[in-house]
Parts: sequence; C-alpha cells; structure tokens
Amino acid sequence: MSTKSIILMVLGFFAATASMLAQSGSVTGTVYDSDGSSTLPGSNIYLKTDLSTGTISEVDGTFVLSNLPVGLQTIVVSFTGFEPQEIEVTIADGETVKLEVVLAPAVYSGEVVIVTAQALGQAKAINQQLNSDAIANFVSAEKIKELPDVNAAEAISRLPGVAINRSGGEGSKVVVRGLDPKFTAISINGVRLPSTSGTDRSVDLSLISPELLSGIELFKSPTPDMDGDALGGSINLNILKAPKEPKLSIKGLGGYNDLGGTYSDYKTTVAFTRRVFNDRLGIIATANAERFNRGGEIIGQGWGDDMSVVLDTLLDIFKQEGNYLQFQKREESRKRYNASLGLDFEVGGKTDVSILGIYSRTSRDQYNKSERYDVQNNTIVYRPRITESSIDLYSGSISTRHRLNVLNIEWGAALSKVIGKTPYDFELEFRDQSSPFEQEVYDRRDTPAQFFDYIKSDGTKDYLQGSRDITSGNSEDILSAFLNFEVPLKIRDNLSATLKFGGKVISSTKERTYEEFFEKNYYLRPNSYFAPFSATGMGATGIDPTGGFYYSMANFTNQENVEFRRQNGQTINMLSSFEQQRLRDFKTTFQDDFRFNRYGIVNNYDLTENVYAGYVMMKFKLGQKLTVIPGFRYEQSDNTYNGIYSDLSGDFGESGALRDETVDRDYGIFLPHFHLKFKPREWLDFRASYSTTLARPDYEYIVPATLVNRASDLVITEGNPQLNASVSTNYDFFITAYSGKWGLLSGGVFYKDISDAFYPFIVGLNNDSLAVAYGYPPTGFGGAELTTYTNSPQSNVWGFEMEIQSNMNFLPEPFDGLVFNFNYTRLFSETTINSFYEQTTFSGVPPFIFTTVEIFPFQREVELIGQAKHILNASLGYDYKSFSMRFSTSYQGTKLSGYSSSSDKDRFNQSFWRFDAAFKQKFSRNFNVFLNLNNLSDQQGINFFRSENFVTSIERYGMTATVGAEYIFR
Repeated sequence: MSTKSIILMVLGFFAATASMLAQSGSVTGTVYDSDGSSTLPGSNIYLKTDLSTGTISEVDGTFVLSNLPVGLQTIVVSFTGFEPQEIEVTIADGETVKLEVVLAPAVYSGEVVIVTAQALGQAKAINQQLNSDAIANFVSAEKIKELPDVNAAEAISRLPGVAINRSGGEGSKVVVRGLDPKFTAISINGVRLPSTSGTDRSVDLSLISPELLSGIELFKSPTPDMDGDALGGSINLNILKAPKEPKLSIKGLGGYNDLGGTYSDYKTTVAFTRRVFNDRLGIIATANAERFNRGGEIIGQGWGDDMSVVLDTLLDIFKQEGNYLQFQKREESRKRYNASLGLDFEVGGKTDVSILGIYSRTSRDQYNKSERYDVQNNTIVYRPRITESSIDLYSGSISTRHRLNVLNIEWGAALSKVIGKTPYDFELEFRDQSSPFEQEVYDRRDTPAQFFDYIKSDGTKDYLQGSRDITSGNSEDILSAFLNFEVPLKIRDNLSATLKFGGKVISSTKERTYEEFFEKNYYLRPNSYFAPFSATGMGATGIDPTGGFYYSMANFTNQENVEFRRQNGQTINMLSSFEQQRLRDFKTTFQDDFRFNRYGIVNNYDLTENVYAGYVMMKFKLGQKLTVIPGFRYEQSDNTYNGIYSDLSGDFGESGALRDETVDRDYGIFLPHFHLKFKPREWLDFRASYSTTLARPDYEYIVPATLVNRASDLVITEGNPQLNASVSTNYDFFITAYSGKWGLLSGGVFYKDISDAFYPFIVGLNNDSLAVAYGYPPTGFGGAELTTYTNSPQSNVWGFEMEIQSNMNFLPEPFDGLVFNFNYTRLFSETTINSFYEQTTFSGVPPFIFTTVEIFPFQREVELIGQAKHILNASLGYDYKSFSMRFSTSYQGTKLSGYSSSSDKDRFNQSFWRFDAAFKQKFSRNFNVFLNLNNLSDQQGINFFRSENFVTSIERYGMTATVGAEYIFR
C-alpha cells in the first residue's frame, strides 16, 4: 500500500469520526462523600438514556464524560455503599459542563448505614476494583492510614497474591504472584521509578513513607496502554490533586524497639493542601522525617559434606555435618526523609496541568559484631563491620490533559533518578587459632547450635588477621515522555466504543562503581608498625612458635557485655565487645597501606537502554453489561552495555590483564492483549483476560563483565549480553460478587506461560574443546568452572486467588462496626534449569595418587525462586463512635530462595506468621491519638537447605511499638 493511500485512509477515519461526534458536548466533575471532604474514586458515571456512554472516576474522584448528545440529559452517579444520584444537565454543542457530586450513605431496611473510616476505606478500594477494566487490586488512602505499616512495601503486601521480602525487619520489596521483585514495574503517578539495586531491576519500596501516598494500584493483567515490562504486575503509587477543602495536618510519634530496649524511634509528618484562584490552582505538599532502630540478631550455621556417608552415589550427595556457628549482633539506625509538592491547575476550562516533584532519602548506619565459631578449622573468627549507606530518589513530572469533546489528548514528561551510595564499609578480622574448642565438640557435628557450649578460649590469644575497605555506589536515570489520544465513538444505541492509541519513549542510563582495598597477615608486621595506633602494642602470646609478634584484639575491645539470644532461648554474652571508634581510628591511620583488590574491578559497569513503545486499543461497551478491550503494544529496545573483561591472578589480582568490553543489543517485542468483562447481574461480574508482558534481564546478567580468577583453581564468572528478554503470555479468569450490604467475594485462576526465563548456571569446562564451545581459547581454560547466565526454554506459573471484604453493617449494634478483610493465594510454578554434579576419579599407586574432578551438566525441573506456595492476609477492624482498632495477620509459606549445583543444596526461606495491631481514638474532628504494634509474634526469618533440619540462618528483629498524635487544621 502506498504512502498516499495510508494518508487518505487516516484522513477518512478522522473525517468519519468527526461526523459521528458532531453536535456533542462533555461533562467533567468530581465525586465526594457525604461531608464533602473526601473524594470517591471508582464511582460509576453514565448516561441514563444510553448505559454504554459512561466512565469511572479516577483515584482523585474526578471524571470526564465526552461525546454527549446536545440537549437535556440525565447523568447517573453511583458508588457502592452510597445512594446513587441522578443529575439533569443541559449539553451545548462544543461546551463542557462542570459538576460537583456529593453522595449520601445507602439505606438498608429503612436505616441509613453509618460509613465509618475503615468501612469507607474498604468501599473505595472495592469500587475501584469493581469498575477497573483490568484485573487489579487497590489500597485506598483511608486504608493506608488505618494499618500500622511503616512503608509502601508493607501496605502493598496486604493485597491478594503479594508476598514481601524484608530487610532489617521491615518490608523492602514485594513479590507479586511468586515472581521476583525485579519482575514488577513500580511507578508514582504513572512515572516509572529507577532500580535501587546495583545488580537487578528491583525497587526498594522502604524508601517511600505511606504518609506520602493517597492510594495504591496493583494491576495483575495490564492493558496495552501500560508499560510492557511488568511480567509480575504493575504497581502505581498515587499522590492526588489537592481536594477542595483546605487542610493542614501535623502528625508526630515516638517508638519503642523491644529487641534493643530503646525508645529513640520517631516520626513527624506535615501535610498541606489548598486550592486558590477560584479553585483553579491546587497545592498539595507533604514532608516527613523519621528514625527507626532496625537492629537485630542473626544466627548463622555452616554445613559441609561428611564424605564417609554417601546418600546418593550418582549425584555425590552426602550426609551433612556442622562446620560452624555464627552469632551476629546488628545495630542499625535508619533515617528516612520524604517530601512532595504537587500543583494542578486548569487552563480555559478544557485543559488541566499537573506538576509533581518528589524527594526521598533513606540512610542506614549499621554496626555488625560477628563471631564465627569454626569447628571445622578449629578457629574462632571475629568480624566487626561498620557500614554507612544511603539511597536518594528524585522524581519530577508534568502531565497535561486536553478535553476537546471529540478527542481527549494527554501528554507529559518525567525525569526520575536514584543515587545509591555506600561511602563507608570497613571490616576488621580477628582470629583465635589456639585450638579454642574442647575435644567433645567433634562428636556433635550434627548440632552446630551447641558449638558455643564447647568454647574454651580465654580471649588472650585473639589477634588481628586482616582488614577490608569498600566504597561502592550505583545510580540510574529514567527520562520519559508520552502522548495518548482517546476518541469516543458512538456506534448505535447502548453500544459505544473508545479508541485509544499513543506512544512512549523511555531512556535509562545506569552506572555502578566499586572499589575494594584490603590487607591481610598483619601478624607479619613488626611491633613498630602499630606504634602510631597503640603505644603499648599489645601482642597475643603463645601462638607463634617462632616468637613472632601478633597484634592483640584487646587493643579494640571494651568491657561492655553484648547480650545475644540463642536458638534455645538462652541469653548469653558474646565473647567480645568492640569499641567502634577504635575501628574507625584504625582505618584512618592505616588506610594508605591497604592494597587495591583488582578482582573487584569487574563490578564496575555502565549502560544505556532506550525503549520506544506504541500501542492501539479499542474499548467496546454494550450498556453496563459487557466490556471488551482488544489491542496490542509494541516495544523496541536499543541498548548499549559496557563492562570489563579481567584475567587475573595473585592475592590481590596484581597480575593479569584488563580490557573494556562494549556490546550493543537491539530487539523488538510484540505484545497482544484481549480483556473481557461480563456483568449479567448488578451484583455479579465475570472477567477474562489475555495479556502479554515481558521482563528484561538483570544488569548483572547481561553486562559483558568477565572475571577469570586464576588464584582460585581457575574460576570464571561472566555476563551474557545475548540473553533474551523473558516474555509471558498471561491468562486470567475471575468471578466477583458484590452487595453493598454483604460485601465482596472474589475468586479466580491465572496461568503464565513464560518463555526465556533467565537464571545463573554453572558448567565445567572439562577439556579444551568444551572451553572453545563456550567462547574461550583452545588452551589454558580446560578444567575451569564457569558461572554464567542462560535462558530457560519454558517456565510456567499458575494458581488461584480468593478474597472476602465485608464491613458487616448488617449485624446488630454494636457489632455493626466490624470490618473484615481476608485473602488467600495458592501458587505453583515449574521451570527447567541446568545443574551439574562433580565426579572424582583416582589414578596412580600409593604414595603417588592423583585425583581428577570433572563437572557434568544435567537438567532438572524446579520451582521459581522467590515463590511462596501459600499467601494469606486477614484483618478484623472495629469502629465504635470515635474509637477504632484493627488486628491483622499475614502468612507466607516456604519458598525457594536459591538453586544449587544439584537439588540437595537448594536454599529455602521457611514459612512464617506475623501479627500487627493498630488503635486510634478521636477526640474531635481535628485531633486523634493512635498506637501501632508491629510484629507481635516476634516473627523470625529462617533459612535452610535440603530440609528444615539444616538451618543456615535465623534473623530476629523483635516487636516494635509507636504511639503518637495527629492534629488537623481545617
């Protein structure tokens, strides 16, 4: 077809569209609840005489009804739990009518329902879910305020199908439908957030305080107008426009940490909203500052093969015996600062502009005191470590909407930037190698938890072994711009359509920096070397038979007791207590002598990724009963990756070569969609969805970085720039029943067919020809162990979700104030990975025995990493007059956390229950006090391999409590 023909077809389409839209006008407005202070998102607005002409109010309660026939029309506005309202308006050609709609609570059995704060928050989320075109879940602003969640990740984890990864006892990243956090797209007001990780694409949501948010949207089956790289789902954090009522709120709280026994936690939040210039300009500003103690206790257990007992000869699987026990006491102070400023204003009645700026900073100061009781090597190792890190997020965006009756246009641009820095990461290592264990410990190698009971060290022979100093950082910028067109079409009575099409450009740049310095074997230094640091130069005597000098650990310790709780509940004192300032002084004094570790250079990289996306979708509506959305999206990626190839040997990598590597990678992916919603009854709907999403490989996986380490028996680690992006074909089917009196019951199934899932694997280059097959020279690389990354041919994720939400206002007083939420998810998955096993052969005759270790690959079926099989969330709230309380619980089943060479060493996170509670008392419309209790069950993070008998770590952070007050100036 010629270019001229295409142009004529396009002109003909718009000419036909214009004729269909002749003599039409529009209605815009906002829907409020009964007191006019809160908007109602998810309200259903439609034309009474033509049920297919309608729309849904957005998260700020605003709506636009376009292409309305001129003349007197009746607009119906409904919101479940509230009485619907019919409004008569006169539509003039080319004109826009502006409305403010206030809905009153519904009446059941002749009685007006009292809509409490918790019930209103639940109702808003339900309405958004019921009226969404996509399969989605929502958290309203009111619900965010009710729950004792310390950050955005905690709030999202209450939704069906969402698990959570924790750091320092608080939620940090979310796992949607069992897919790793890197597979979920995170945005604020539609603006994509950069990754906070230096190795993958995940976002640490502990950056975002819940006080900053006005709602959360989780799209599990996105439509074509949403970003395609959302294999797990898409989460949008909302910050709304300013409401019509001016308000200034001030909140302050103090907190208690049970594990640390401290009362030093605090949070202060100030929020201001106001509309000026006849409500045309809205201003919303929020700022908060907080500090929380995230200290904890971590128990580590090391295991190894007992070569005398073989459990599987073919795969070389052996009985396990304990190698070490480790106690780590962590002190951590987290400070978080958030600020946002939003402006929205109207221009000429048909155009509105929104500008939003966000700044968020989290700093983490951590001091770890670690003791490893290494029975295998008959050594005690002490590692005190000081780490100071921070993450800064900057985001600015502008978006504009033009309502032109026959055409709606939306365009905008945004810049988001994340800067992560760890400028201070210093660790010293001390050892006691004077046979510090009693002989009986070797008869109990199957119970490493008891190793502490067999220590006989008196602390006089602990000496300085080595030091390590690391400086690292990563930054990512995302610059984006979008343009959307929306054309409402009238086909016939009770049948309408909306054509939506547009495009988006995203340019991302990322850089990671890493420098490592270390020193070891301090016992080879003369006493005079330490003179600038210690005049006495205390040595540990009786260790070196030659009389050599050892620098004693006593130069760094104090007389404080460091309490630690063991697995059996017993509280003991750790063997050492370090003076933090002495560690810092040592670094300052001797850091010029630290040697540069060239092995760490491979961690430096930078990249640029440009994505050009376009989409087309049609939305057909047959009255209020049937909605059909076909469409597609196409994304073209144009990428450049820069890494380092290194072939090094020596203790510090001092020998060998380095060179820069650059790889360009371009590809395009077509993403078809089809969504259907059928509503045969007012209280019942069926939803079916077919969608296609993708996931781009981790930065660590795809950057052309290679380390050939010849100091450790020729071990090679390399990225794979030829990795394909994963593409998932998603099928969803859900049924929802809702009654304003009884509540919501929803359930459904989903299936994801994923091609090219990416994962790490290890292969043995057992001979030179195999080395050549993997891209290495024919000589000098045979026998190497290669760790790289590959695509799995096929992976599948499937499961079902069910949800119940009810405000129980049908119960007699005083039980009518109860609000109940429950959801449960069962997940399954299957993928194929490359594993390997080692085979050892012996040759020769004594005393000349030679061993040969060869690595043989094989494939096995496994579950996906990070997928909890069972996820349950439940909460029971109660409102009585001015008092409110809520109890909540969550359960996550055991999940796979890492693959091993063969299945016997796969790693798992153990299942857990967690309980929280929140209480609030209002003393007036303007003043309230509250109490939040988190982790009442003292939930612990337990990791193991093979079975729960082989625990590798136990993390404990204890219960926390916060109490505070809020005052609102209206």
